[in-house]
Amino acid sequence: MTSQVTESLAVAAVATAPTKTAAQLISQTGVEAKEEGFTTPSDGGSGNDGYYHQCIERNGMQVLVSWTKEEEKSVVRKADYLFLPIFALMFTWMAIDRTNVSGVLTSTFLTDTGMTRDQANTGVSLLWFGIVLLEIPSNIILHRVGPHYWIPLQVIVWGVLEVLQTQVCNASGWYAARLLLGLAESGFIPGSLYVLSRWYTHHELASRTTIFFFGPSVSAAFGSLISASAISIHGKAGLFGWQWIFLICGVSTIAVGLLAFALVPKSPHDTNRLFGRLVPWKGWLSEREADIFVARIIRADPKKGQASTLSIGLRDVTDVLFDWTTWPYLIVCLGGLQSVGGLTTWGATIIQSLGFTSVRANLLNAPAPILASLFGLIVSWFVDHCKRFGYTIIFVAIWTIVGLIALYNLPVTSKASWSFYAAYVVTNAAPSWQPLNVTWLSLNQKTPQKRAIAYATYIGCSNLGGTYGNQVFRGSDAPLYRKAWAACLSLGAVWLATLIIQTSLFKWINRRFAKKVREDESVEADALYTDRRGRKYRYYW
Repeated sequence: MTSQVTESLAVAAVATAPTKTAAQLISQTGVEAKEEGFTTPSDGGSGNDGYYHQCIERNGMQVLVSWTKEEEKSVVRKADYLFLPIFALMFTWMAIDRTNVSGVLTSTFLTDTGMTRDQANTGVSLLWFGIVLLEIPSNIILHRVGPHYWIPLQVIVWGVLEVLQTQVCNASGWYAARLLLGLAESGFIPGSLYVLSRWYTHHELASRTTIFFFGPSVSAAFGSLISASAISIHGKAGLFGWQWIFLICGVSTIAVGLLAFALVPKSPHDTNRLFGRLVPWKGWLSEREADIFVARIIRADPKKGQASTLSIGLRDVTDVLFDWTTWPYLIVCLGGLQSVGGLTTWGATIIQSLGFTSVRANLLNAPAPILASLFGLIVSWFVDHCKRFGYTIIFVAIWTIVGLIALYNLPVTSKASWSFYAAYVVTNAAPSWQPLNVTWLSLNQKTPQKRAIAYATYIGCSNLGGTYGNQVFRGSDAPLYRKAWAACLSLGAVWLATLIIQTSLFKWINRRFAKKVREDESVEADALYTDRRGRKYRYYW
């Protein structure tokens, strides 16, 4: 999974720091920047002159970039306001396109198409299966084509397929539409995550990943509002309510894809080019700001500047897949996400079964995702400052399990509608933890290649879970869903147990690693985490 910066930050090599300023060196080269990084020894702080210093390469010539902390904050803010939101917006509409089926199922969709609930479930599972099928091939294409072309193209294609779902008239058409939609979405999430990991340092990544996931976290709320509005105009222009849902979401997605194609740059030095470098404009990073952006990333993590293109071999793949530390993340993903995954599809329908109308059920389904996203921002802030991933996700797991226990014991009847609804909201309002887990996994990888494979593996595993997560809510189990809640609790228990074991093992390994470092300082090279006191650890925990 190449990123914009993958293509711009090149081979890391030791360079002697020139005594001339960056401005002098840049003016002498007189050439367009090629962001190839050279690392210089760094102690993590600025020099005696209050400046940070880092060498990068411009068309084969060394350039020393010197900058202040204020300048670095300025360029990061620009990326936060002008780059990160584009990816968050694309991801938001992807999530809405995936989950709007929850609103569709509260409409006349099943009656109009002659399908059963279980057939609708099968179509939902096929979407996730399609995503898994092309997850890695899609990221290989991203390498070849470049994310500034490939990612916006994906968004436009799945937007078109979303619109075409308005023509579904039977189960076969539903199966084909959902499978094709999944194939079109394959690779978007790991590719985008890798892009962000190359534009931000490891100290900044957790909060930015949470912002990236913020839109999808509230997408269920937006989707519910869209569904409620669309169902209320049922019959307008000869379209059913569910057709309006697909049409509104599809057209909006296409518009976002076109916006991304116009604005997503190839690299920090290409923000002055629109539509894949076809149209010149002022851009949002000046040449010096782009230099600072590239230099600060290499300075924080020299491995991010090791290649102008990311070459991934079979050894990288096997190193990740056969590394025991990868598997706890995958088990946590499969258990944790799917302990409440079925509610994404059937939540509005369950609320409707409490005696609410279709429109009101969709509106009542909106608050919980918003709360979960806001709580997710709070816990991500904590993790960014304390770097304690395991403890934080364990807290979320306990919160979720307590909510599921309440849902298992409360009756699903109109008489107890508000008490059940309250438990439903509390359960779904548990802080969004997926961005924390995927960031935790990426930070515990030693090289960009392994990080790329880890992203693809994790997201593929997440999508694989979607093939069975919604299947627990079967028509034969309605309306009490005792079997479904029991299955959700079982998955939650696996999630919590794995987290406790994983965190404990990482802490134990770190203690052993500290002992080895005292005996042999060369072992420090294997450290992946250095805390604010300078203590080195083998793993984040």
